[in-house]
Amino acid sequence: MKRWIRFGSIVVLGLVLAHSGVAQNARSTSDSSFSFDVYGDSRSMMYLPYKASQEADARKLMVDMFELVLPEKYAAGVVEKDVKLIYDPATHELVQMVMPFDTRSEVTTLTFDKGWVTSASVEDVKLLPGVRRTMFRLEGGQWVAREAVRDIKSGHASFLVNTGDLVWWGKQGDKPSANPYWTLVEKDVLKQLPPADAEMTKDGMGGRIFPAVGNHEVWDDSDVEGLLAAFPYLKKLGVSDKQLIYKFDYRGARFVFLYTGPYDYRHPSSWEATQPAYDAQMVQLKKWLDEARSTGIKKVFISFHAPVFCRAGMGPIPEAQNPHKTIASYAKDLDIVVFNGHVHTTELFQVDGVKYFVLGGGGAEQDPILPGRTSIQTLPADYPKDLYWKGAPPIEEYNFLHVDVKPGQATKFTIHRFRPGSAEPFASVEVFQ
Repeated sequence: MKRWIRFGSIVVLGLVLAHSGVAQNARSTSDSSFSFDVYGDSRSMMYLPYKASQEADARKLMVDMFELVLPEKYAAGVVEKDVKLIYDPATHELVQMVMPFDTRSEVTTLTFDKGWVTSASVEDVKLLPGVRRTMFRLEGGQWVAREAVRDIKSGHASFLVNTGDLVWWGKQGDKPSANPYWTLVEKDVLKQLPPADAEMTKDGMGGRIFPAVGNHEVWDDSDVEGLLAAFPYLKKLGVSDKQLIYKFDYRGARFVFLYTGPYDYRHPSSWEATQPAYDAQMVQLKKWLDEARSTGIKKVFISFHAPVFCRAGMGPIPEAQNPHKTIASYAKDLDIVVFNGHVHTTELFQVDGVKYFVLGGGGAEQDPILPGRTSIQTLPADYPKDLYWKGAPPIEEYNFLHVDVKPGQATKFTIHRFRPGSAEPFASVEVFQ
């Protein structure tokens, strides 16, 4: 079960959206063409009590965070010995933290403003000594959110799909409305979007954002109080604390959302869900796909958090729980596209007639660009090729996907991206052409 603890003031992070204007749906309901945007892992890094007098509270939260990736008995010792908090001598506010990362040789430096992480860099003193590689910038997530919301407000897209991890955790705040992360999503995303139009409401779509549940949404909030408070319209689609999967149809296309479960550091990409469990979800998925096929639906978009295929970072869902065979068995009759996240990079695969997107560039820290994580060396030689980086190591990139759907035509996919430090920082590229 979750615990809610109140800390500090709310400061905007990661999803600052200042675009104004009256939203309109630019497409006629008689035209079955439509567009939508997809992004994932848009959560910020953690918020900490930032006054020097609150250091004990900040360290307690860091212990709780380290317990996600370390046995409980070791976490407190690591924070006490290896985590250094640095306060401005004039303001007595937290400005920097130095701490271990995932391996013994990695050192992370984080900068703070009013309790929020604004940047994070990592030095691997063994693999790349003397070099700090930036893996998180506040402005990256700000750009993604601003541009995606702009698409909805202008009518360029009808709604947003998120592949999970909108928030850091449910721990801070005595209730969801006081939690800094959910307050951010409500204040700076949901309230900026127009309500669902009449057509969407008729189709059971009560809002403009449709998330797959990620591991961070259930971290210290196992009954998803924060999620259901932010997206109450999901309840009409069958979502509850016992049922974190749902589907809807829009203009002749079917959208399916599954749940891969909480995080376990011992097998970080496993399908750990119990709401419902993997086997039960596969039974339901087959029913939804059979129904789509029998009713003449041709295009199906499936979203869930952990990736089916992935060549970097934490890697893909293990074979025993991997839904590819189930999904691919319908590819001869249905045009199926799968959206995943969890691994904080972007990858594309086309396997057995199914298109797969890893969309982890929505704003979270991008650890797959660090030395030793850019590729998984143990993958078999015949593992599917990534069609985005095409063998090159991934770099820091924040992005979202724009999808244009037209009946009887190939779906068009455009990635809009921001690469800090690049000679061409902003670009739009069509993929799967």
